[in-house]
Amino acid sequence: MLVQVKKKAQITLPSKIRERMGVSEGDILEVSVHGDRIVLKPRVTRRIVANPVPAREASRIRGLLAVGGDAVKDSEGAYD
Repeated sequence: MLVQVKKKAQITLPSKIRERMGVSEGDILEVSVHGDRIVLKPRVTRRIVANPVPAREASRIRGLLAVGGDAVKDSEGAYD
């Protein structure tokens, strides 16, 4: 089977291969080089399942979580 390398070096695994190997969206693959071959090997990892938070409870945790920003700048002085 042939696949084409797309933007950002992405490839699509053919469905027959994904099904045979039990690979689905979000799975982790180990990539290695053996001679002139690129080898992709499924890795078993624990998945983190996120449970949605009801809107009425979201206000209670607001401020505990932050999205975005500058992690380097935010941590400056934290270890002084």
